[in-house]
Amino acid sequence: MQRLILPVVMIGMVPAVSAMAQTDPAARIEKARAAFAATDTNKDGALSLQEWTAAGRKERGFKMIDADRDGKLTPAELKAIADKYGARR
Repeated sequence: MQRLILPVVMIGMVPAVSAMAQTDPAARIEKARAAFAATDTNKDGALSLQEWTAAGRKERGFKMIDADRDGKLTPAELKAIADKYGARR
């Protein structure tokens, strides 16, 4: 019976380990960079409203994040909003 307990406990730890990996700051940063690069279809280093909405995001969110109102979202603007409201994903 004791031999069965250890594998069951280890299997039960998988979700916890997975959650810890998702909260790793380096992993979150890399995930954010990859998402930005995938959304930045013209590779100009910023997201236009068209790129933002094509990725399934709402225009309202774009306008909220675009702090300098230049019609582009930069990595710095996205980081500022993430810092302000916390990374929720």
